[in-house]
Amino acid sequence: MTSRMTLALNPIQWWATDDGWLDPGLAPQPAELLALVKKAGFDAVMAAVPAGHTVAAYAALLDNAGLRPAPGYFVCRSQGDPADAPAVIEAAAAAARDHAELGLTDIGLGLPMIKGGPRILRPAQGTEPDAGRVAALTDLLGRLAEAMRAEGVRPALHPHVGTWIETEAETRAVLDAVPAEQLGFLPDTGHLSWAGADVAGLVADYGSRIPFLHIKDARMAVAEQGRAAGQDYQRTVVDGLWTEPGRGDLDLIGIVAALPDHFAGCLMVEVDRPALTDPYESAVASARWMRSAFALDG
Repeated sequence: MTSRMTLALNPIQWWATDDGWLDPGLAPQPAELLALVKKAGFDAVMAAVPAGHTVAAYAALLDNAGLRPAPGYFVCRSQGDPADAPAVIEAAAAAARDHAELGLTDIGLGLPMIKGGPRILRPAQGTEPDAGRVAALTDLLGRLAEAMRAEGVRPALHPHVGTWIETEAETRAVLDAVPAEQLGFLPDTGHLSWAGADVAGLVADYGSRIPFLHIKDARMAVAEQGRAAGQDYQRTVVDGLWTEPGRGDLDLIGIVAALPDHFAGCLMVEVDRPALTDPYESAVASARWMRSAFALDG
């Protein structure tokens, strides 16, 4: 299995803000950033066409850097309101067309994090659960998936702390309602763990639907302390929740081992807020640990 996996980076450690959020405007210019990702030891980078670039121009930047595109991420900016559906579906189809032009067949699909929202104020606890809302979102996500599949790209559900699909129960509800051929599954080791999910169990149960994983490590004592103190998402992040792979408490090797033996997808590192202060050194340490832990060539 390991010899067929690709090591990728979503370079968000360059985006980390002092207040525990992410600002893409903090990243270096696209060509410089891609060169740093390659130099750090990655084979691929999360596909994200920069503003002002065509897909062809972005593909040329990737080629010049010696990187392959790895599946990107589409945010469904709706809370399930039917009135939002036409615009959101068209945006999803457009993102799928961009991915198809890059030669990709998968893309992550998630919901937005809203500053000041109840699940940002009380994160990773399934705050204000609502089965009706989950059902409405499932219907919308199913329609998005159908539109994206029509473009040749299958979306993969990405549960995320701070959104309305956060918990293991919510994740299973959506995946069990939408056919596998329409909707894959994109686990994030850190977000699901923070929300109390059995990540390895989810990976084992839905492994055939997983095209790639987000690999994130976390210090669970920080998560527990934040929950006990009633801290919000950003405060918990600032207190040191996230760290480079291998530096936290998560059994990343065990989670990856739960994948099917034939898995040949992408392991995509994400370090939302690096423990190492320099983003490039964070990327280097991440690549080094991943290659050692999973016997990846490079």
